[in-house]
Amino acid sequence: MPSLKPRVNKKDSISKDDVCYLISKTIAKDELEQEIEVEEERQVFCAPISIGQREFSAAFVNGLKPEMVLVIDHDEYDGEEKVVYHDKQYTIYRTFTHDGDIELYCTLKVGG
Repeated sequence: MPSLKPRVNKKDSISKDDVCYLISKTIAKDELEQEIEVEEERQVFCAPISIGQREFSAAFVNGLKPEMVLVIDHDEYDGEEKVVYHDKQYTIYRTFTHDGDIELYCTLKVGG
């Protein structure tokens, strides 16, 4: 029986039915009134898509190893540099905006 959900890899009909957590940084004060950087997670819906060979080559030239691409609604993204997906923390090294969505190109965080 064919699936009723649209195919995720088809760019014109992406189904964002998975969850990731964008990590933003804020400045807070500790008990000694010193400013410290605090990370906050925010849940958003996403869809993983395939990484193309061209992306692998371009990233490799820059010393990066692309792990995955997540697509989220453009309005949900606020310049975060990290994302957690399936209990792994990734660094967002590049973004690409199209048709109200934004693609987050991710690599594994060093040590993560």
